[in-house]
Amino acid sequence: MRNKLSIIMTAYNVADYISSSIDSVIAQTNRNFDLIIVDDCSTDQTQKIIRSYAQKYDWISVICHAQNFGVSTARNTGLKNADGEFLTFIDGDDWVEPDYVEHFLDVFSDQDVDMVTCGFFNETESGKVKNKFTKRQTSIVGREEATKLIIKMTGTVMGYTWNKAYVRSIIEEHKLMFQTDLDLMEDQVFNVEYAAHARKFYLDNLPLYHYISRKESITNRFAMENVRDIGVARMKVYKTIRESTRNEKKQI
Repeated sequence: MRNKLSIIMTAYNVADYISSSIDSVIAQTNRNFDLIIVDDCSTDQTQKIIRSYAQKYDWISVICHAQNFGVSTARNTGLKNADGEFLTFIDGDDWVEPDYVEHFLDVFSDQDVDMVTCGFFNETESGKVKNKFTKRQTSIVGREEATKLIIKMTGTVMGYTWNKAYVRSIIEEHKLMFQTDLDLMEDQVFNVEYAAHARKFYLDNLPLYHYISRKESITNRFAMENVRDIGVARMKVYKTIRESTRNEKKQI
């Protein structure tokens, strides 16, 4: 039996989209996974919808926060409750292709790597795809190259968590968590910190995730506090990179 993938799905007031997201997980070709849905104190019908799915499928578990803490805390809650050898993240208003799980588990089974990525479609709410997939490309790279691509603001890697799968033991051994003081770029900080403890990375641009760019999304809103988050995140990123480089030199 191949190792299991734990999928952590975070949700907050996504009643109009959460069913499509869960249905895309139900449709997976590889069934060796479980789904942990963390609701961050939604005030719409999100909790009712996700509980109805959990009653129907025993591999779906639901955790509801008593107050709204933010996506970082929701993801951390998911991390604490995951038990798969590997794990990934899905936002509750996005959806995935049927071979999303199979892609990650197949690569981890065939390759000695610590992170696996996939490509993604960047779509509008009307379904228009902003980025075009041309030719499939795969590669196995080391920490330095992977980190460069994680902090790069374009490409098919970037700082997202939902197009990546991780080895849970690395996260637990190094006590990695999402920064709860950030509303933006918390995922990039997490990925850079993870990369600092990983060895090899399997990069694949095959688009298996559908990221829906919505007007109400925090990443589409600009406020002065966002400037502060970006600055803090960049400081954390480059501090992690410097420390990782320093540790590598000590080991030589």
